[in-house]
Amino acid sequence: MAATTAASTSPRFGYWVAFFIFSTITLGATIEAQAHTDRLSPAAQSNQRYAVACATILFLLSIMVVILHTKPLLSSIILGTKIEGFIILVLITFWTALVAIVSDTRHGLATDSSGSIANGNLYYFSWAGLVTGVALLTSFMRSEFGFDIGGEMRNRAERLQLWVWAVMLGLVQMGSSARLFDNHCGDQSGLDEAEIGTITFCRRCQLGIVVGIFTAIFSVAIVGFKLGVSRNAKLPWMFTAEIVLSGMIAGGQAGSVGFLTGQEGPAAPLNNLYYSTWGALAIGIVLVGSCVENWSTAKNSLRDGEEGISLS
Repeated sequence: MAATTAASTSPRFGYWVAFFIFSTITLGATIEAQAHTDRLSPAAQSNQRYAVACATILFLLSIMVVILHTKPLLSSIILGTKIEGFIILVLITFWTALVAIVSDTRHGLATDSSGSIANGNLYYFSWAGLVTGVALLTSFMRSEFGFDIGGEMRNRAERLQLWVWAVMLGLVQMGSSARLFDNHCGDQSGLDEAEIGTITFCRRCQLGIVVGIFTAIFSVAIVGFKLGVSRNAKLPWMFTAEIVLSGMIAGGQAGSVGFLTGQEGPAAPLNNLYYSTWGALAIGIVLVGSCVENWSTAKNSLRDGEEGISLS
């Protein structure tokens, strides 16, 4: 009964259980992928060992915290303290490193030489673990410091969360395109003939880099402006900037998605670039739709003689 009470009173017990499940699957998938990989260069083998080490540390830390939830006396030492926060930060660091390693085509783990997903369990559960780690950190900050990141973004400014998502997707798109360009179009020593990128492939990688950079820069600019003003401030220029930049993002992503995900594109296989490209396009369309909806509402309100409608 005491163990059940300790687990039920922790606001993050469900997250920790999910974290343990994801780390277990990821560890098993990493070991299996290492045993069957065809990447045997010293650099690839070194990164494969790093991936196994990261997955092992994540598994051990997560199972330790889950067990602590069943021991009330021990749990009070870690759970709900700065030690738990430090453990969460360590886990997120290792998850980030693990995702970067297993997604790299040079290491032969979650993706093959073409960039497509070769091990679904490793690819998807490593990402799921990273997302769970971020959720754990958010829950910890909310319960221990009273800082609700999601709530703050919703209350701070309209569409702020969408712009933050656009920043992250733009960065992933840029980074994935750059990595594929380096792997297949840069230093070609040690590559098989089939792994050397064609001129079309390399140019489309460059297109992905450019589109990702502009998406991230435009989004960071809007996020910075929104964080610098209050929600109730009426700034017409802010709304104008939003609708113009969101339109440019949506237009740029729509114009490039066919080239990036087409037959000779770097995002033709299911990989980070594929998901980030379509995700950025979806976010851009939602942003444009939200801005147009606000503009239409404000226009109707002005026509009806109402006041107090803010476009910012």
